[in-house]
Amino acid sequence: MPFLLLRTANDKSVRILSQRDQQWHKQAPDNMSYAIFSKFQKSEDQVFINGEVDERFIYENVHMGSKKSVNFVYSVPLEERDRYVKCVEKAVDVLKEGRMKKVVLSRKQSFSKRTSDLEILTQLLDQYPEANCYFFHHPEIGKWIGATPEILLHVEEGKLQTMSLAGTALYKENKTHVWGQKELQEQQLVTDFITENLYKIGALRIEKSELKTVQAGSLIHLRTDINAAIDHQDIDSYIKALHPTPAVCGMPRDVAMEYLSKNENYDRSFYTGYLGMVDRDKASYFVNLRCMELYADHVDLYIGGGITELSNPESEYQETVDKLETMKKLLY
Repeated sequence: MPFLLLRTANDKSVRILSQRDQQWHKQAPDNMSYAIFSKFQKSEDQVFINGEVDERFIYENVHMGSKKSVNFVYSVPLEERDRYVKCVEKAVDVLKEGRMKKVVLSRKQSFSKRTSDLEILTQLLDQYPEANCYFFHHPEIGKWIGATPEILLHVEEGKLQTMSLAGTALYKENKTHVWGQKELQEQQLVTDFITENLYKIGALRIEKSELKTVQAGSLIHLRTDINAAIDHQDIDSYIKALHPTPAVCGMPRDVAMEYLSKNENYDRSFYTGYLGMVDRDKASYFVNLRCMELYADHVDLYIGGGITELSNPESEYQETVDKLETMKKLLY
């Protein structure tokens, strides 16, 4: 049956909303809690899961807090590496012309699957307690699993919470990372986009936290928390204002989206879309990052990175390789 399992960051409570039939609902119900799973480009392929069954349980770490460390070698097809590097080179040339300030380029890579879906989920919950972990299934869509660090928005009691998240580097224990101008600029673009769009839609008392470095598994990012007061509960209007943010698309948004449709050359599907759960008095949505699509004998991992005119193509490719580790190590 269709379901969405979700455990939010730093919480032991796992919630599952599920249906009693296999129907694909393309509109939200008006009389019950529901889950949503949406593509990067909102379309009729959005999935709404009626919360006919609402279950919760406490999940205790199976591996007693230990984090699995596995070293293994995998081959990256040379043509894929060259393709992505050339794609970044082309984007940098376009960015230098000034029509775009940023564009997010992504790719996917397949790996053999050597363990069960349940074991992958167990590893996910064990290894990423600071992330928003989910498992989605619909018989007409397939199965997705992920550990996203990014909140798209949370709305409750007239208050809206969101975040600006950009910049990526490998986490190194006991070392303070010094961010470069490219990452700082990229993060500021996302922050400005979010605050300006919230202001345009009528949000009040917009507040931004200090810029901070946060850890997400083996990676670190730059993050600014953003809070605002809202005077209406039209959730769709806030989603339209924020999604897709420059963190997953680019800026200006319309120009970047047009560029991606002509140059990314593959279907992102639900990667960089969003997922969430909606109740009568609150709603939480998360950007679908650090995710994979599950099949019987293999998985497709999706990764990407923000490109600006200061980007180095080789470094941008390496960033996608680093990001692969988050999900890839769950497979072995």
